Amino acid sequence: MQSDGTIALSAACLGIALAGAASVFLPNSNGRARLLLAVVYGAFAMIVAVPLIRTFAPMLHAFHLPLVLLALLILPPAIYHYVAAKSAELRPPPPRWYDILLPFVGCIVAVGFWLLPASAKEVMFIDGALPPGIAPAALALTTFALIMCWLVASLGYLIATFRRLRAYRSRLKALYSNTDWRELRWVDWLILFLVALWTAAATSLASDNLGEGPLISRNAVYILTACLLLFLIIFASLTPPSVHSDAPPQEKYARSALSPDQAAQIAERIRLAMQKDALYLDPNLSLQKLSRHVGALPNLVSQTLNEEIGATFFDYVARWRIEASKPLIAAGERSVLSVALEVGFNSRSTFYKAFRRETGLTPKAYRALQDHGADRKAG
Repeated sequence: MQSDGTIALSAACLGIALAGAASVFLPNSNGRARLLLAVVYGAFAMIVAVPLIRTFAPMLHAFHLPLVLLALLILPPAIYHYVAAKSAELRPPPPRWYDILLPFVGCIVAVGFWLLPASAKEVMFIDGALPPGIAPAALALTTFALIMCWLVASLGYLIATFRRLRAYRSRLKALYSNTDWRELRWVDWLILFLVALWTAAATSLASDNLGEGPLISRNAVYILTACLLLFLIIFASLTPPSVHSDAPPQEKYARSALSPDQAAQIAERIRLAMQKDALYLDPNLSLQKLSRHVGALPNLVSQTLNEEIGATFFDYVARWRIEASKPLIAAGERSVLSVALEVGFNSRSTFYKAFRRETGLTPKAYRALQDHGADRKAG
């Protein structure tokens, strides 16, 4: 018998999943992301509906549970490919054979369960026992094997998703001088929710199937699921910045014809663009804009920054902005936000992070240090 709390959480998660499905039709989502998001919401809806089906529609329980297994196997690759499509990669990876292997086997197992006699399904899904016969035993054993495989495969997809998000973050820092929402805190939150939910779900499934008893509350799993679903609704409404650029990936730099003399010339032009033209004051400065200003291809500018100057585009521009902000911060006549906006940053948090990275101090501590030095000189 399901507790009232579990039923309420199940209903809440199902409602969020169904509400989130509306984001599939948002115009700012590309076609592939829409399809994958629909799959993700559908799989979550199928899984979280178990307590509701068992309580209010027990006749459908035996039909629904095999679908839950299939949804569970579909979720990891669907989330991974959705993140890849949403993060605007130039070439999102196509589905691979191992993406559909477990869902394909799960589909066969689901059909096998549906073909069992009604009495056998009742024993398995209602009583939780194993009926006599080879077919039920084979299906139960295959289901156990699939769940164990899911534990390993989902961890692999989680790691792959983490790496793709990290690569996306690095790619943006090579193209944009300001992060705005490109600060990509959503990356950290998404990773946090995915890791927390995977840990809770994996622990729950492993303990249930290995006979260890419940090591984590089902309600905790539903709460984490609700948090992830709510986050996906917000994430789906965002339009990520494009990573399209003429600049090739780092591994292609070796193919360019950039000589040491050319690199030094481009580096000098970049320096002059910052020093004389104060290009860093443009809050919308991008690699493309800088490339046009110095008269060099974006890939050559990117290569020069990384190999000759030793900084990403984002970090290099931030360094100039922080240098320009130091006398303003030391003067103490204006707010930190006002200074940040004047030197080219578009948010206080981005400025704080960059200032601390460059100086090792917060703006307040830097101002206090300058005031202390001035007092000592005066004395």
